Amino acid sequence: MAVHDLDMSRFLAGTDPIEILSIGSCHIDKSIEVLEGAEAFDTASCLVRYPNGVQAHIDVCRQSSYGYDQRAEVLGTKGMIATDNVYPNTARIFRNDFTGNADMPYDFFLSRYNEAYVTETVAFCESLVNDTPVPCTGIDGLVALVMALAAGKSAEEDRWVKFSEITDQVYCASPTTCSLLTEVEDFPEGFKPVTDATELLTPSVDDVKTEEAATNPIGNLFKSFTSK
Repeated sequence: MAVHDLDMSRFLAGTDPIEILSIGSCHIDKSIEVLEGAEAFDTASCLVRYPNGVQAHIDVCRQSSYGYDQRAEVLGTKGMIATDNVYPNTARIFRNDFTGNADMPYDFFLSRYNEAYVTETVAFCESLVNDTPVPCTGIDGLVALVMALAAGKSAEEDRWVKFSEITDQVYCASPTTCSLLTEVEDFPEGFKPVTDATELLTPSVDDVKTEEAATNPIGNLFKSFTSK
């Protein structure tokens, strides 16, 4: 449930992460506790380690009673920058018993990120029309997925998880995918599998049949007679 937050941490850090440590629990809907892995969590925290001692701390929860709450802070040696929630208006109330925003934050992500959706749609269309690279690549999406899977593995096994561990499991979903990713130089080095990618390829059906025929010629001869 934190895939977008993990992706944002990578964007704010401006570099590729090294490893992750995560914990999770269930406080809101106890019925999901029977689900496997991270699906049983509605509340979680992640600590992501980046190069040069940079750390990202991410807190997520499936429920926020006061609106769609998504804020970010970047603390550096010379100061801090923070982004706040989005409200229907900028009105604030100051009374002897209350000081704060006149309205609650938007309670739905489509309202919260309306401008972002418009901006990314325009950018995508411009890339199609002008035949230019899109701002966010397929590699960006794949890295975010690997980060989320690593977070789940960390919470389940209670340890730091390097992202290359996850890539070993999902790197070669098919021969085509493996071939393409192997040739992409922009894929982060720390996310590449530690094993030989070709070892993860699924053998083709023709190769399997050829190997079976070579190892068991009598059995295959019998099959040819019975099939007739």
